[in-house]
This record gives sequence, C-alpha cells and structure tokens, in this order.
Amino acid sequence: EHITLKKGQRMVVPVAEYELKYRDVFVLDLPFGPPPEVRHNFNSEQQVRLAQLYHSPKVMHKIRLANNAECPLTTAPAMVLRQGRVIAQGMMTYTAVGASSDLELTAAVDIAVEKLDRETERIPDAAKWDNNTYARSNLIGTISLTNRRSDTVSLEIRRSILGQIDSANHEGSIEHLGRHEGGWMDPDSLPFWWSWYNWPYWWYHFNAVGRVSWECEIEAGKTIELEYKWHYFWRY
Repeated sequence: EHITLKKGQRMVVPVAEYELKYRDVFVLDLPFGPPPEVRHNFNSEQQVRLAQLYHSPKVMHKIRLANNAECPLTTAPAMVLRQGRVIAQGMMTYTAVGASSDLELTAAVDIAVEKLDRETERIPDAAKWDNNTYARSNLIGTISLTNRRSDTVSLEIRRSILGQIDSANHEGSIEHLGRHEGGWMDPDSLPFWWSWYNWPYWWYHFNAVGRVSWECEIEAGKTIELEYKWHYFWRY
C-alpha cells in the first residue's frame, strides 16, 4: 500500500527475511566421456566440443543452506553478498522446509585438480555372447587434489565411468546404474553426446554406468590422491 511509481521506475520490495544456517562445501563432479570406439565416430566439431568439456576439471565452491524458515525457498535467481559486496550470482532451487540445498558460488581455483586414467591390461577373447567375442580393458584412474587455501576444506567428489568399477580407495562409495530405475535410460542422467552414437544392443549386456563418491577433508597445503579401478568390455 501507499506506493506510487512513475513510468519506467523500478523498486525492490522485501517480502520476507530469514536467518538460515549454511556451510561451505567444495564439490568436484567428473563425468564420463565416450569410449574410444564411440569417439572415433565423431566429427571434428564434436571432438572439439568434447575436449572443451573434459579439459581442466574444476572444484566448485558452494554453500549448503538449511531451510529452517517458515516457508519453502522457491526456484529463482539468487544474489550472494558479503559485507555489502556482491560475491556471486546463481540459481536457487526449490527447498522445502526442513530440507537443504546447494547454491553455487564460483570455481575454487585454489584447489588444484589433476586426473589421470590409463589402461593397465587388455584381454582379447575375454567373453563370448550371442556368437560374438568381446575384449576386456582393465583401467585405473587417479584424482589428485591439493588444497592451496589457508583453511581446511570439506570436499565431495564424484567420478562417473562407463563400465564396472572394481575398487576405490579412501572408503569410496561405489554404485552401478543399469538400464532400469535411474540408469542410463533416464534422459536426465545422459550426457549431451549420448545421442551422437547408435549404441549396439550388446553394449548394455556387458557395461553399466559406474560411480564412485568420496567425502573427505583436506588441510591447508595438503594433497590427497584418490584411486579407482574398473573394467570395460568392447567388441572388435
């Protein structure tokens, strides 16, 4: 009530104000890329797009908000300020009362990431199915993280691969997603390049989408190395 604006004027009106608890989290999500036999079918433009996507992975700094307010937080743009200065702009997602959600701030450039995957063994004629022969590749991956900040950070890391994960160090949590109930048949879980290739029927028989998740803390100046092993079947 009692507000008058001239044509072209703008006004910000606070609707509600709440104090919410939050904590800083640092998240690294490493998605899977296409396997070699698929990647060879892509054109040069698609190859460049993939290279840009998977080059130089970055840890993202987020704040995890606990909604203890009287109403839910709705999906909307969010502005984050500290001492009156804007430090980030992001998108707030719907958060019910009593729930929590993450708001992305920026890339944490002071947490260095190095990822290396390599093949350790190739086994020809490893499996036979439907009158066809399949080879098996055994692989090992490492993720090295160095904290160059002045304080200890809490890290959440997720690495996704195509194949079956055999082991992970540092108490990594392993899960495999099949063709049903949230596996690769869920459109929201598929990468943008998935439809670039006509996947053969045998691929789903041998392989899955594997994920390893870690939660750890790294002190200032320290480095942690995460390791995981997996295998992958392909027809030659």
